Amino acid sequence: MRRYLRSDRGQAVVEFAIFGGIMLIVFGILFSFIQRFNDQQYVQMETFRRALDKACTHLDGTGASVQYTFLEDRRHADLSGNFYKGSPTTLSASANVFWAVPDLNAPSESLIVFRVNDDEYARKYRDFIPVENDGEWSFRTEEMATSSDSIFKEASKKIEDQAAITNERRSWLSETKTIRIPYTIRKNDDDEDDENDEIIKEGEFWEGYPAVSASGELTQYLYRDADGQYKYSSTAVEDGKIERSRTWKTPVAR
Repeated sequence: MRRYLRSDRGQAVVEFAIFGGIMLIVFGILFSFIQRFNDQQYVQMETFRRALDKACTHLDGTGASVQYTFLEDRRHADLSGNFYKGSPTTLSASANVFWAVPDLNAPSESLIVFRVNDDEYARKYRDFIPVENDGEWSFRTEEMATSSDSIFKEASKKIEDQAAITNERRSWLSETKTIRIPYTIRKNDDDEDDENDEIIKEGEFWEGYPAVSASGELTQYLYRDADGQYKYSSTAVEDGKIERSRTWKTPVAR
């Protein structure tokens, strides 16, 4: 009888360990999905709000037609990564808003706006397509090129004395991102395949932005804002490191 009870208890412990582990994995996947879905919804709504604000406030309220594209890198929680904040995921959304105030008797402009994390750059459509070439030429952005370089270090320390055992963990994270948004101006033809259209001009969308290199490359650095969110900006400290630490003590029994 005792053997039978011990066998049942052992089996229950094994089952609890197996199914408990499976449930933790399921909850982790569900949590990650909910977080990504919520962040994507935020980016979509934030894109429209920014596009509307840019359109209605342009030139002291004259208005503009705005094509707004927002790309944001979010570092989602990594339940198995300890102090590492997970790898960044790029979320994107676009919005088109037209705002015009006829009473001001001023023509509205067309703007093309890109916002990548904390950096925003607006350019006039007429800087690319002159009036006389309307319908003949078309502007398009090509495939965006991005790269990143990150450094993560982690260290732990243990101190023992007569009163307690103190454990400390620290981590340091730094990351640099580079972004290129090339564009082409093409001559429209009757062919349905737009990729075969003749290229009139090529360039980089970020040309002229203060933080952009001569090659049209925008460089951003990782930082942590006042709310503890991980963000990227060209004005952040170039070699800045995000430091995290945790200390806990275990009293020594006497």
